[in-house]
Amino acid sequence: MLTQSIVMIDFETTGMSPDQGDRVTEVAAIRLRNGVIVDRYVSLINCQVRVSSFITQLTGITQTMVNQAPPVAKVMPELLAFIGDDFLAAHNASFDEKFLLAETARLGLPTRHKGLVCSVKLARRLRPGLPSYSLGPLAAHLGIRFNGKAHRAEADAEVAANLLLNLGVHLNEQHPKLEVTPSLFEKINKLSAAKVPAYLSDLQQSDGSVKIKRKKSAKEVMPVRFRHYKGGIYQLVCEATQESDLSPVIVYSAPDGSLWTRPRSVFFEMIEVNGQRMQRFTEI
Repeated sequence: MLTQSIVMIDFETTGMSPDQGDRVTEVAAIRLRNGVIVDRYVSLINCQVRVSSFITQLTGITQTMVNQAPPVAKVMPELLAFIGDDFLAAHNASFDEKFLLAETARLGLPTRHKGLVCSVKLARRLRPGLPSYSLGPLAAHLGIRFNGKAHRAEADAEVAANLLLNLGVHLNEQHPKLEVTPSLFEKINKLSAAKVPAYLSDLQQSDGSVKIKRKKSAKEVMPVRFRHYKGGIYQLVCEATQESDLSPVIVYSAPDGSLWTRPRSVFFEMIEVNGQRMQRFTEI
C-alpha cells in the first residue's frame, strides 16, 4: 500500500494568508512509503517577522524561538530538496501549498512536487458522515493519537500522515484489487463525493491503476520553446489528456531532457510577480 512516496507537510504560520503578509514559522515534512513513515524534515523558520501573542498561545512558538531559528533562505531549499518530485499532501492542503509557493517564490525557487493530495477532502470522500473533519477530532475518531502538542508542525504532520495511511488501508479493504497510489488519492480529491463510489467500483473492475495518456490525435508541435517566469527554458512536446479525469495537460521537456506535465490552465495562466502581470510560461 502506497509503494510510491508521498510527503505529508504542515506549516505553522503567523496568520491565514501569505497574500496578507503572513509568513511561516515552522515546517514538518514526513515521507511515507510502503505504508510506513520512512523519513522526516522538521525545522523552525526565521522570516524576520513578529509572532503575536495569539499565535504563541495557540502553537507554543515564541518570538525567541523564531528569532533563533534558521533563516527561511536556508530552510526552504532544504525543504524542497527533501520533497523532491514526490507527491505532496497536507490536511487542508490548499493552505499549506499556498504558503509553500509564496515562500519559494520570494526566493526564486521552483517546486517539483508531482501533485497535491488533501487529506480533509480524501476523508470526506472515503469516510463520509463523520461529525468533524478537523485534524484533532478526526484523528480521535479513528484512534490516531498525537505524539506531541497539537498545532506544532511535527505533531500535526505525523498525525496527518497516519491519517493518510488509515485512509489508504480503508480504501484497500473496501476495494482490494485497487493499487492505492498518490495518483489515486489525487483523483478521488477531484471528484465530488457522490461520484466516488461509482468511480472506485469501475476502477476495481479495470486494472486498478490511474494513468496519464496522450491523446491519440495529439499534435506534435516541436520545437516550440517557452520561458518560465522564473527564467527556465522548456520545450513543448505535445498536448495530451490525463486519463484519470480527461483534463488537458501540457507535456514539456526541461534542458536536462526530463519530461514534465502541467495542467493546461496552469501552464498558460496569468500570474502577478512584483506587481506585474505575466504569463507563467511565455512562448519564445
